[in-house]
Amino acid sequence: MSNHTCNEIWIVLDSRQFGGIETYVAQLANGLVAHNQACRVLLIEKYTPLSPLCEKLTALGIPYQFLGISSKTALKHLCQLVNRDKPIALHANGYKANLIAKATRLMTGVRLISTYHAGETPKGRMWLYDWLDRTSAFIANHAVVVSQAIGRKIPSSTRYIENFVDSHTIEAKHGEQIAFVGRLSEEKAPDRYLRLAQKFPLHTFHLYGTGDLADKLATHAPQNCQFHGHQNDMSQVWPSISLIVICSHYEGLPMVALEAMARGIIVIATRVGELPQLIVPHQNGYLADDEEQLAVCVQEWLSLSFTQQKLLREHAINTIRSNYSQQSIIPKMLALYSK
Repeated sequence: MSNHTCNEIWIVLDSRQFGGIETYVAQLANGLVAHNQACRVLLIEKYTPLSPLCEKLTALGIPYQFLGISSKTALKHLCQLVNRDKPIALHANGYKANLIAKATRLMTGVRLISTYHAGETPKGRMWLYDWLDRTSAFIANHAVVVSQAIGRKIPSSTRYIENFVDSHTIEAKHGEQIAFVGRLSEEKAPDRYLRLAQKFPLHTFHLYGTGDLADKLATHAPQNCQFHGHQNDMSQVWPSISLIVICSHYEGLPMVALEAMARGIIVIATRVGELPQLIVPHQNGYLADDEEQLAVCVQEWLSLSFTQQKLLREHAINTIRSNYSQQSIIPKMLALYSK
């Protein structure tokens, strides 16, 4: 880096595995570059093994670096870098990155955009960090939320900007699998997915992901469920999937739904977060209010003809291209970075 204003956006996050926030960061960085805006990803800590995000960023040609071996050293290093190189703005994602970036803004005056992704309220120590992050949102120049429900949990003003994907580089391709894609944790309600599988014993239900509930779920899963574990590269998996089920108690605007629909993979989801704004029932996907409706939606989808399914898939693809693409959302982000 140079000793004068570097004209870069610095995207800050803490990352161990590849999930929704990592997908968002990769899409954001790639979109900024596509719009001729230089950027860099700053990772709070260097973990062993490295976060899968590093490999993804390398493949995209996005520069990245690590800030420290702890939050304290990361804060000190970030302040030094900001004072030396003067980026256009920081864009922090996740509670740890948000808190460190806010402290950096208070000490350096750097422009800051904080994005809030989580729809659920965590427990234990994480609850305190989440509370601190939400109540200090006013420190950032802009607090961005990916769902209106998340915005209602923040006591200061927020700006709702949709999640997005680079729909023009995603191949419209699907397979035959019914799948759950995400963390095996309480807020994602994978237990609902197992009970759904029990209602369709002639079909195999696949689960991609890991989490706190993984062992318990595997012990109690019906025989028609297959656990595939954490996936570092979902691009190898998507072509096998026909239908994904999002049965969460809480969501913002899940990246997995956007990635699926961009490929023509149909989403059946509970009516949470921004999913009711994304999905038009029976036109580009399905919405359910409870477990019984999830089963009704799956049965309806399976009963459709190939031609009827093809029409829904086309509508899903067009929804993403029209309203949730990089081309639609990146200009909104660029406006926030400007003073």
